[in-house]
Amino acid sequence: MSVLDTLKKEHLLVRRYLDNIEVALDLMHKGGEVPEQFFNLAVDFSRNFMDKYHHFKEEYVIFLKLAEKKAGELDPQIVSLRDQHERGRSLVKSILRSVPGYIKKEEIATAKLEENLGFFHYLQKQHLNRENHIFYPMVRKTFSDEEMAEFEAEFDKDAERYPIDMFKKSEQTINEIAEVLKAKFGAQYRDKLEEVFNARKHDE
Repeated sequence: MSVLDTLKKEHLLVRRYLDNIEVALDLMHKGGEVPEQFFNLAVDFSRNFMDKYHHFKEEYVIFLKLAEKKAGELDPQIVSLRDQHERGRSLVKSILRSVPGYIKKEEIATAKLEENLGFFHYLQKQHLNRENHIFYPMVRKTFSDEEMAEFEAEFDKDAERYPIDMFKKSEQTINEIAEVLKAKFGAQYRDKLEEVFNARKHDE
């Protein structure tokens, strides 16, 4: 599997994550009480898969090599992508801070949680689209097959940091997120997820 194929496969998993966040937001807006476990799993996925695993590859391999190759020409765009990663991390911290108040049905905490979860969903959705349709094609055009193979070796080396298969573990986390929502909301969850999925496929 090529470097870009690996990153795109990881993006598909992030898409499933964002679909479930969109469903959770819709349920919250309709007065549904989303379980605390959903937020714990969502934060775990964001911090461990997106930041430590996926974004590490982008920031410390792809972004770095692209900046070197273009000799500063793309620095503003690369800085912007890194800033979006950092903004996402900040929003996750804000989401986590609001969860205890939300569970206690505190009005201010609930409003902040919905707001920050909505911002996070929008930011990550736009970020993925930007990388898939602009940044990744640019990487493909810029680097030779030999250079891409070198990146793949760096990805493999990075994977050695983990005692387990991080993709499989994170895929299981997404399955658990879905099960938490399904157990709580049943057909309401399934119907909304199908609606979100169909709308996303149409947009793509």
